[in-house]
Amino acid sequence: MKHLLPVITTLLCVSFYTQANSPAGKTILARGSVLAVDGSSEQRQLQRRDTVFGVDRITTGEKSKAQFSMSDGGLIALKENSELNIANYEFDDNTQQGSASIELLKGGLRSISGVIKKNGGSYSVKTPVGSIGIRGTHFEVQLVEGNVFLAVWDGAIDLTLENNSVVSLGDNEAFSFAQITASGEVLKTTRAARVFDQNIVTIDPKDDNEEETEQASVTEVEVNAFEADTDTMDIYSEQQFQTVSSASLVDQIAQRQGVFNYEASSFNVNSSVGAVTDFAMTMAVDFDNGTVPDGEISFNDAGGNWYAAYSGLINLSELDLAVTFASHGNNKAEGDVDAIFLNDLDNITGNFNLNEINNPDVNASGSFKLEP
Repeated sequence: MKHLLPVITTLLCVSFYTQANSPAGKTILARGSVLAVDGSSEQRQLQRRDTVFGVDRITTGEKSKAQFSMSDGGLIALKENSELNIANYEFDDNTQQGSASIELLKGGLRSISGVIKKNGGSYSVKTPVGSIGIRGTHFEVQLVEGNVFLAVWDGAIDLTLENNSVVSLGDNEAFSFAQITASGEVLKTTRAARVFDQNIVTIDPKDDNEEETEQASVTEVEVNAFEADTDTMDIYSEQQFQTVSSASLVDQIAQRQGVFNYEASSFNVNSSVGAVTDFAMTMAVDFDNGTVPDGEISFNDAGGNWYAAYSGLINLSELDLAVTFASHGNNKAEGDVDAIFLNDLDNITGNFNLNEINNPDVNASGSFKLEP
């Protein structure tokens, strides 16, 4: 028996090391302070394209956010001042089977499940009040001063509380939104609390109709136009942006269904190596799942063809986008795309920046407006 103990200990260490070093996903958006700490307490700053692993603990700082494409094709977006523990994320490409367990310790996340759940695997999200089992879904969780806010945009979830009672939200349920108070009360609502657009709204436990009541001190805030890159010649001044109340935009997004394909209706592009021709830009927006599944930018200059592919998530008026591939002629490139909806969902405007990876002085940037 004594001889077996070292062997068992070694096997456990190998198992933990394998899980810790097994890729769970890839960073496709990292803005501000986005840190990951692994099982050995080694800290690293995450950047676009960086891998995240099993048992990584990820934190975002003030005015920071991150988005991850997981190994099974799922998406996870972290808001600012958040902390997420990837307790387990295993997926086999060959069998298309796996299991996942993540834990939100602080802040908020938005998740769209991937193949693991689609193929019947176990996928859970732990919160301070209980564990969320998902039924193929797109949902958000926000922690605020001991309260847990839930919003189900597609599919359904089952939250098992510490007393083993279950809160079910989403498809085929009476409610899609809820707040679990710090004292353990379950308050279901027919409207999403505006905590999901950064406005903290609590629900009055005394409301017999279980409808959302807003604090008198909370007012609707206008969504500011994105911060344009100062190096980009933006033909759309901030004054041209018609801001939208957050609640109004949430309603519009909730009501719109299907995939809309947008194309460039106007643009202004500059390149470091000469005049630009043949500009084209497309973006597919999936309102059912709250995603931008694909988008492309293409144009020519004296150095050859610029090409960029990108994807992302809808985040209220803002589109959280990340360039997944870019090139200029035969050279690899990288870049960023920023975009927002204007006063309705039929107009998207934004900026982009591209540069060759091995020669950043070769670059191009521009602004655009897209319409269906």
